[in-house]
Amino acid sequence: MIKENDRVKTLVEKEGFPVGTMGVVVSVYSEGTQCEVEVWDADEYPVDVVTYSVDEIESVEE
Repeated sequence: MIKENDRVKTLVEKEGFPVGTMGVVVSVYSEGTQCEVEVWDADEYPVDVVTYSVDEIESVEE
């Protein structure tokens, strides 16, 4: 189950961010099917916030 502050990796290309983009979940919608992810560049600097469905991301160990 995805929750806020989880470090994640994207499984789909979206809004110009390729598969494998890393980020952190900043908000999970109340129905639990979508979330806002702060996506990072290669240096882990935040560059955008994108909405993903929970099946488009996966949690990764820190």
